[in-house]
Amino acid sequence: MATLHDTTQQMRQWGYTIVAFGYFLGFALEMTLIGFVLLTIGGRTPAHKRRYHQILQRQSQFVINHIPQTTFTYINRYGEDFSKPALVISNHQSHIDLMGILMLTPNLIVLTKQWVWHNPFYGAVIRYADFLPIAEGEQLLGKLKQLIAQGYSIMVFPEGTRSADCTIQRFHKGAFYLAEQLKLDIVPVFLHHFGQVLPKTSYHLHPGDMTLEVDKRIAHDDAIMASGYRNVTKQMHQYYLAKYEAMCHHR
Repeated sequence: MATLHDTTQQMRQWGYTIVAFGYFLGFALEMTLIGFVLLTIGGRTPAHKRRYHQILQRQSQFVINHIPQTTFTYINRYGEDFSKPALVISNHQSHIDLMGILMLTPNLIVLTKQWVWHNPFYGAVIRYADFLPIAEGEQLLGKLKQLIAQGYSIMVFPEGTRSADCTIQRFHKGAFYLAEQLKLDIVPVFLHHFGQVLPKTSYHLHPGDMTLEVDKRIAHDDAIMASGYRNVTKQMHQYYLAKYEAMCHHR
């Protein structure tokens, strides 16, 4: 039977969630209006698109650092600055993962699922940012080449969906096929405890300590990349399993 303390704590968590969700909707509306003024009225010039991405990065950073009852730790031991285009990959735990990724750099194009691209709440933000649906298939390569030429990195969640228990799921080959075809370095990113703060199976926020770690860049001409994208997929999956287990034990 729930105690008064448990009930109060649960109500507090729901209150935090409502406030955070309200802020997120406000964020989506603000970025939609900025996109309309800057890109629809002002025109999709390279300078305007860069400015939009800079605002998106700054807003995402604010969100991650102001989730109630949480702390956020950013680790970048190798000084990655994303100045050179790469394929950025990450494990996937929560709806808030994307905010963590977007705060890394304004030079980022995220590949999304079709339903995300058409989402009624934030789909316009996704489209203004030139994020692309994976469903575009082979046409995707041509568009990505143009964006890479403009200095953007490409971001993919190789698992394809959020992990319900935060463990590393099977990696799909598509991300590593793109790296091979586009001759991109790979920058691995590790998210830890994002799924505890907002689990896939929960509708409200939880207290927690989130960590985002940017790992060492793997050059496209590295020996591992020469083994073919299928083998790269397997090796990167094994690397994520080992690294994530080490992160869990370290905590």
